[in-house]
Amino acid sequence: MQPNLAQVLNTLAHEIRSPLAVSQGYLKLLLDGRLTNADDTRRAFEQTRQALGALATMCVDMGKVSSLSERGAQGVPQRIAAADFVTRLRGAGELAPAAWPGPGVDGVTREIETTSHDDLLQAVVTVSKAAFDEAREGPHAVRAEAGSDLIVLAGAEPSLPALEEGPGASGARPVNFGKGGKGLKLIWAAFVLDAHNVQTWTHAEHRASVGFRIPLVQA
Repeated sequence: MQPNLAQVLNTLAHEIRSPLAVSQGYLKLLLDGRLTNADDTRRAFEQTRQALGALATMCVDMGKVSSLSERGAQGVPQRIAAADFVTRLRGAGELAPAAWPGPGVDGVTREIETTSHDDLLQAVVTVSKAAFDEAREGPHAVRAEAGSDLIVLAGAEPSLPALEEGPGASGARPVNFGKGGKGLKLIWAAFVLDAHNVQTWTHAEHRASVGFRIPLVQA
């Protein structure tokens, strides 16, 4: 599941292209003297500033990806109850509009072992939000259920039943962590999930959804 070097480089090239083009375009207009109006000139500088800010953010994200890919899951293992993890997931602002159908995990005593609760939570949120952004066919939903593992399904609500058979089902497909539009956040999330042995999958006919199988240990 961990992205390879080609995916990282392709994603980086895709994300850098747009802000560079914006910056170069506005600077060319300025150098050619085609922005004679003060408001237009100010707008050009503002757009260029935002584009350069996006590049700076990518540099920070790339540093996080590089650091994580080198150190993996190093750190002191901690445990968090599956129910507490789901409660934190439900409280994440990025997933706030989602419905939460299904049985939930109240009363489940098993735990998740992780070197960083925050990183694991943010990785699940980041990938789920990417599925939400692609969902067009219905309201967003997140479903959580704990058995031998914690299963979290997220995306367009009508598409979630297709994920229930798990990553080994005939229609299951790997999640594309290299797709553009998310900076390097999806690449970072892929490394975090891989370090925690979390399986992810989507469905051939329902790409705007994602499933997570998070290992649980005895409390």
